[in-house]
Amino acid sequence: MVSVNELLSELESMMNKERKFIELFATVEYLISLVEPSKREKFKEALENAESVEEVYELIKAIKLQLGIQGAKKYVLGLSNE
Repeated sequence: MVSVNELLSELESMMNKERKFIELFATVEYLISLVEPSKREKFKEALENAESVEEVYELIKAIKLQLGIQGAKKYVLGLSNE
């Protein structure tokens, strides 16, 4: 038989995992909003199709690369306008 304390501990653990996943999901959605509009849909699809937390972390890496590319383009275009 499971004690009330064990049950509460297990529920708390589950809630913490869910909270972390929700925070991760919200972070990815925010990062996607920073991606140039022509590429956002692909990243949204990738998020919807992610089957594990590891895949979400891989998606974050890809978004970071995209944001870096976007920043580099703006920097280069800014230099050419000087």
